[in-house]
Order: sequence, then C-alpha cells, then structure tokens
Amino acid sequence: MRTDDANARALSRVHAVRPQWRAVVAARDAVRLPDFTLLHAGPPFDNPREPSAPVRSSAVLCCLYEGWAKDEVHAERLIAQGEVRLECAQAYGVVTPLAAVISPRTMLVEVNDANDSAARAWSMLGSGAGPQIRFGGRDLRILDRMKWRDRVLAPALDAALARGPLDLLALAQTGLDDGDDLHARTTAATAALRELLAPRLSDASGEIDAMLAQTPLFFLTPWMAACALMLSAAARAGDASSTLVVALAGNGERIGIRLAGAPSRWITADARAPEGPRIDPHQQAEAAPLTGDSGVIDAAGFGAQALAPEPAQAFEALLPAGWRERQARLYTEPHPAFPRLPGVLDAARVEREGIAPLAAIAMIGGDGRAGLLGRGLYAAPPELFARAMRNLSGDNA
Repeated sequence: MRTDDANARALSRVHAVRPQWRAVVAARDAVRLPDFTLLHAGPPFDNPREPSAPVRSSAVLCCLYEGWAKDEVHAERLIAQGEVRLECAQAYGVVTPLAAVISPRTMLVEVNDANDSAARAWSMLGSGAGPQIRFGGRDLRILDRMKWRDRVLAPALDAALARGPLDLLALAQTGLDDGDDLHARTTAATAALRELLAPRLSDASGEIDAMLAQTPLFFLTPWMAACALMLSAAARAGDASSTLVVALAGNGERIGIRLAGAPSRWITADARAPEGPRIDPHQQAEAAPLTGDSGVIDAAGFGAQALAPEPAQAFEALLPAGWRERQARLYTEPHPAFPRLPGVLDAARVEREGIAPLAAIAMIGGDGRAGLLGRGLYAAPPELFARAMRNLSGDNA
C-alpha cells in the first residue's frame, strides 16, 4: 500500500503539469553550461574520454562549432585528454535526441509549467531537414545547419514565443487525433505548431515556415522536454517509495532508467541496438546500441504505447501478438488529457509482469559515420527494472 500511495501522489503531480513552450535559450544561459563542457544523452559514460562512436562524432562537430578545435583530429584529442568534458544532459535538466550533443552555444527549447513557472525542462532546438547532429555522423554540412539554427531560426522563434507561450498538451492531442504517436511520428503536431507560429513570424521568415513544412519531426524535441517536465514532477513529489519511471535513455553503450523514488540514481545495463525497417534496405552498417533521451516520451505513455496504424505497420514484424494490451499492463492509469493511452511506466508492474517495455527510438550507425539508418523499436530488459526495484527497496529498508 505504501508504494501505491506514493505512486498515486506522484502521478497526481504529473497530471497537474501544464507544459508550455515559452522560449528559446542558449545552453550557456539556460543551464549555465560552461565552456569546454558538452552534454550527451543517457546515463553518464563509464569513461567520458572514450564515448560511444556516434556521440564522439557529434562531440567532435561541437568542438569545431565552438571554435575549441582547429580540425577533427584536434577535437578527438581534446575529448580523449579530458580537456573537453562530456557530461550527462539529464543532470542539467536537459534531454537530447539520439546522439545529439549540446554545447554552450546550442539553442535549447525551454518548456515550463503554466502552473509553476519555476519548473522547467530543456531540449535541443531542431535545425530542419538534411544532415543532423542527432544522427551521430561526421558530415561537415551539419555545422552550417547549426549556424542557421542558432543565428536565424532561434531568434525568430524566440520573438514569436515572446507573444505568448504555446500549449504543448493541446498540440500533442491534435497530433494524436490525426495519427501521431508523438515519437516515431509527429507530423500532425508539427503541422499544428506551424499553423500557430505562422502569424507570429515576420514576413522575412518564409524560410522558417518552409523548414517547418519540410520537417515533420520538428515537434519531437519540444515534446521530449514536455514529457521530461511532467515526469520530473513525480520525482519532485519526494516519495521515496514511488516506482514510477522518470527516465529511460541510452548513451550508445548503456541503457539507464531512473525512478521517482530515487531520481538521482541511474540503474544501467549493457544496451542492445533498436531494430526496425531501414531507409536503405541494402545498408549494412551495424546499428548503435540504444542512444538518446527520447525514451522519456515512451515512459510517459506515448511513442511505442501510442502507435497509430502507419508506424505500427512499419514495426509489424517486431510487435508480438497482443502487444498493446500487454504493454498497457506496465503503465498507470491514463493522463486525464489522453484517456485512450496508458499513463506512466511503473517499474513495479514491469517486475511483476516480466514484460519488456517498448520504446520507439530510431537506429543510427554504430560506427559514428553512417548516420540515420531507419526507424527503430527497442525492448528494455525487464531485469533492469527488477534491479531498480531492489535498489529502491534497499533505500527504503
């Protein structure tokens, strides 16, 4: 009963959050990120001087972008010698997609709670279609996309948001009603966001509107921050017995989870690669082990728990019979705004049922060169959640 009561209190706090996109802010200002420090997804690396290959590639590009290194070799040396530090993004209240690395100049989406302006979470601002830092490659064209993001896109969006924050729950509901799962597919939510932004953008911002039209996953990172903000409310409830999952992420080597009852502690295991259909069926590059913080979306009851017909069909060969009903048994009751979906992932239920929770996380090349390989589906090992439960019990003994 003690755990049930703790979870009920934590869940009520999750349901009370009203996430809104209120600003675009450089990481240097948003989270006081110092020079020569980079933020990566997932739990901390065992050895941050030797990060997984996709994260290392993104870190190299950030070193070039910040002007810390004169070339790739120099950047590699700065990382290997620890002169550029790689730290866990979630320790700063930031969630970042796939292998994206955040540097001080990186512009972040800032999401706060309309009911508590001091409660905030951040994620990386997207930079449109084409080569992306989140894919963990070495394409130097990414540097131009980063410059455009930070010098053109960010100021325009921040000015648009100065006219009033955007309600992310409403945009998410619009997306779900039109076939999004809010992780593998955010097409409708992005279209709704574009419609809201259009009258706020200046006449000179036609390229921004065009970018939004060509980037159906643009809503992903604001929604990552929204889910992180909602789940962090469970951790702030301060109930040491709460078994709700507030983080599900990978760093390209380890998968990690955090529970509301012990939110500062990562429980980790060796990560496998997601599986799924490839963009190029003939591409033979090995996929990287789970990389990215976006499992926070699935832990909040979306993504793999909300697959509409189109993404579900793409993953059909990987989804076990009765998967939707089985997955629902791992989650709390629904969020009042999303009554057709599961609620929050509960480690106690995973342990009891012995079912692997699913997350819809893309596949990227494990060599740090191939980039995006395709959509992915990841089954988190139930043993990880059982171990998290044992650790929580030890704390509460």
